Amino acid sequence: MKRLLPVVAAASFLLTGISALAQVSMVGVTVKLAAQNGSGESGTATFTPQGNKTEVVLQMTGAPEDPQPAHIHEGSCANLNPAPKIPLQNVVNGKSTTVLDMPIKQVLAGGAVNVHKSAQDVKTYVACGDVKPPM
Repeated sequence: MKRLLPVVAAASFLLTGISALAQVSMVGVTVKLAAQNGSGESGTATFTPQGNKTEVVLQMTGAPEDPQPAHIHEGSCANLNPAPKIPLQNVVNGKSTTVLDMPIKQVLAGGAVNVHKSAQDVKTYVACGDVKPPM
């Protein structure tokens, strides 16, 4: 019985560690959005898993009341592919919430979250944040 006790303790420790890892993966990821082109707009993009879907919440400061298109693009903020990869709901009054029909691992596969000045001026980027693949 004395020999079995360390094995049981080790198994319990491993299960606790696995449970902690599962909780961490369910929390989500927040990406900082930095102002671009002198916009004065910055904020965060928070990615939260919801089963096989992902909620993306953008919170912006300095944003106008008017709708601003937002997307996830391939590339990085420094070298952005101008064609949107994943459309997000417009930022209105500094806020946007989108539920994507894809798992968080797929959404976080890389790229950048980008907010545009307006639907009329999508070529002007006002904020951007690089999305890094999870480890």
